[in-house]
Amino acid sequence: MGLATCRLIQGMTQAALYPSMHTMLGKWAPLSERGRLSTYVYTGSQFGTILIFEISGLFAGTPILGWPAIFWLCGILSFASFGLLIWFVAPSPREHPTISAEELSYITQDGNVDAFPKKRRTPWTHILTSTAVWGLVVSHAGSSAGYLLVLTQMPTYMNEILNVNIETNGIYSSLPYLSMFTMAISFGYISDYLLNKKIMTVANIRRTANTIGMVLSGSFLIGFCYVDKAWLAVLLLMISFGMHSAVHTGFHINQIDLSPNFAGPIMSLGNMVANLTSLLVPVIVSNIVKDDLKNPSRWQIVFLITVSFQFITNAVFVIFVKGSVQPWNFHDEERIDTGVEESKSLNDHKNSIKEKEKLGNS
Repeated sequence: MGLATCRLIQGMTQAALYPSMHTMLGKWAPLSERGRLSTYVYTGSQFGTILIFEISGLFAGTPILGWPAIFWLCGILSFASFGLLIWFVAPSPREHPTISAEELSYITQDGNVDAFPKKRRTPWTHILTSTAVWGLVVSHAGSSAGYLLVLTQMPTYMNEILNVNIETNGIYSSLPYLSMFTMAISFGYISDYLLNKKIMTVANIRRTANTIGMVLSGSFLIGFCYVDKAWLAVLLLMISFGMHSAVHTGFHINQIDLSPNFAGPIMSLGNMVANLTSLLVPVIVSNIVKDDLKNPSRWQIVFLITVSFQFITNAVFVIFVKGSVQPWNFHDEERIDTGVEESKSLNDHKNSIKEKEKLGNS
């Protein structure tokens, strides 16, 4: 009961993590560098996973340190990262104490981030009635289900089906995340290159990246559960995870594309739906695999169901995706404080984003 309570509190407090990072990226990441900057931020979770998988396997296999040391290490690293965040991070470019005028102008030149520091009410009506928002929310759910399946069940699968011991399991389990870490950064650079060279529109870049991350990744994941050699299974899983990292430049940053000012609330919505959907993953595993952990056919059913869900949710995203900033990003009626000069500037912002819609929505 105590462990369940701790996990509940941990989940509740961490719920603000991704929305807050998305809010920061919406303010700090100009469109021309959005792919790179976003993947720099979000691959931190893969780097942490690599580190913990390596250490966990070593700690768990030693009688002196054991499992408790893993949790102590995670807690210490969390406090250290919080200290760095407080010391170095500013809420927006305009509030950074040492930013230069040139850098400030470069970051805000797109005209998509609110030029005024005053608070806006979140336009929930517009967000909840936007097909583009729901397209990425659905894709978020599919991506999360596949990712959580591998994250939570891979060590068990490796041990029961492929007979990999726990010390080696830690090394094997970290390799897919190493692939994801390196490939995500590569996809970030590629997406920015395609956009800045006007080779593809924002919407088509997001479609392509998301399809790589959901469909190609899922295809290799199916192959993973049909092989019986550990090295081949790990290779296929590395390719699958490497491909899956493309979602960072797919639905993930499409939330910022739609509304840099309200990327945080959109991420909150997507994360909520994704987490609720992911609750079904352990239920599916327990009901299909049951106590027959060494039966590969049962695991194959689990993987096929999850990958099929990824394919369907990606199709929804591809149909409804938009690449331009939505009008409600600067919604006049939702402002808490309004004025003549601000209204005029808002109109200027709207006119500028209308010119960019041709680039984003094709």
